[in-house]
Amino acid sequence: MMSRCKETLDWWNGVWFTPKSPELLSMVRIACGMIAALHFALLLINGSEWFGMHGWFNTDAGRYLIGDGVEGTGSLYRWSILFWFPHSIPIVAGVGLIASTATMAGIGARVSPLLAWFCLSTFHHRSPLLTMVYEPLLVAILAYLIIDPGRLVWTFRPGLASGQARVSVCIATQLIYCHLWIWIAFSLCSMLANPIWWNGDAGWLLIQQGRGWLRLSADRQWLGQLLTHSVIGIQVAILFCMTQSACNWLGRWMLYLFALSVLLLLADWMYASVLLAASLAVWPVPMSRPNTQSKQNNASNK
Repeated sequence: MMSRCKETLDWWNGVWFTPKSPELLSMVRIACGMIAALHFALLLINGSEWFGMHGWFNTDAGRYLIGDGVEGTGSLYRWSILFWFPHSIPIVAGVGLIASTATMAGIGARVSPLLAWFCLSTFHHRSPLLTMVYEPLLVAILAYLIIDPGRLVWTFRPGLASGQARVSVCIATQLIYCHLWIWIAFSLCSMLANPIWWNGDAGWLLIQQGRGWLRLSADRQWLGQLLTHSVIGIQVAILFCMTQSACNWLGRWMLYLFALSVLLLLADWMYASVLLAASLAVWPVPMSRPNTQSKQNNASNK
């Protein structure tokens, strides 16, 4: 019994506390920083039209929709600086844009993803009903990058700029890994809770509404139904492959297919981009160092 507990603890420590190379998070940081920068750029353009004093969701409407003052709505946890300073929308969006760009470029160490996360959460809490599908996942990844942003280009802290393996990289990577698995599981469960995903009509209805990139004539309804069931099967495959090391490589391609289905049915390329960005922590892109390798080869030949 004690040996089994020790094996379990060793496995747990190995999963969460094994030092890993910061290159694992570098691509995640760059991709998420780019997506967040684009998100804030759009808010900088039309954010006041939605959240301003005379916007569609002004301060009074925003407080009403989050259930302010109503017990059990959790409105106390939806704090946003925009409720107190509605004229600060361009400032918050501008700070978020700068912080996201700095995150992408590797400037500011952990401060940049922290500011980007704070600004994004501020807009998210301001009006949860306007939250896009990808925003909660992007908020979570930015929060995990605060733990460790990976290897940086410029920084005032040499430890973060180096390529030395560290435990914080492992913790941040595993949190993104678990969050992506839970995200796909919730997506699958929410679809299976609706009968139209069981009978195959969901994909066809989305195609008929013109939501995505795919267009089909009425005599090809069966293709829409096939796509519906394929989306369900792809998510099941992703969850299975992420928990099985033997076929983990297949999960990468299943997630690519899931991102493609998001484009075909919803044309939500921001959501597809965040999914691909999160997948870089699970299936990292190899970052070769040809110069270093060539020097090592020359040294070994000598």
